[in-house]
Amino acid sequence: MTEAEKVAGAVDILVNNAGGSGGVKENWENTPLSSWSSAYDRNVLAALRVTTCVRPKMRQAKWGRVINISSLAATMPPPTGPDYSACKAAMNTTTASMAKAVAADGITVNAVSPGTIRSSTLEERFHELAKERGPEDIDTPWKDIERAFLPMFAQVPVERVGELDEIANAIAFLASPAAGYITGINLRIDGGLSPTL
Repeated sequence: MTEAEKVAGAVDILVNNAGGSGGVKENWENTPLSSWSSAYDRNVLAALRVTTCVRPKMRQAKWGRVINISSLAATMPPPTGPDYSACKAAMNTTTASMAKAVAADGITVNAVSPGTIRSSTLEERFHELAKERGPEDIDTPWKDIERAFLPMFAQVPVERVGELDEIANAIAFLASPAAGYITGINLRIDGGLSPTL
């Protein structure tokens, strides 16, 4: 953290975006305990370590923003990747608890839970499906591929995947002074996919 402060100065906005599933879709039968512990370290403890480093100076400045990147898997866990879903649920409860603990210090703590978001990995998977189902025209527009294969992944009411800039815009809002009275929330950016409020 000291190196980051040398380059950027005091950190008053922190986005905990490290983490992930590790890339292996394990299930309840084959997820070893080591996967659970490494997933927890990667998704929860890494965020806590960094937040613990920056929180004292935020508290001293009486202003700070902590934004934890969670996932819909925390509230809509699939049957695979139980370690990842559990970690993101832990991230949500950590967010809510920490928000209460630091609210009087001018620090807000919120979570953002992306749904089905366009990424190189998602595009690659959609193109693989297109090739499996027939000869894919290299010039087929993304919108046509998206319309054909999104329903196989998720029933998104807005009928499209989210874009990375939609996640970035939500984070920018939560990091801004305009969001000073918003803390302890889990903002789902999922095109209406989640069935809960």
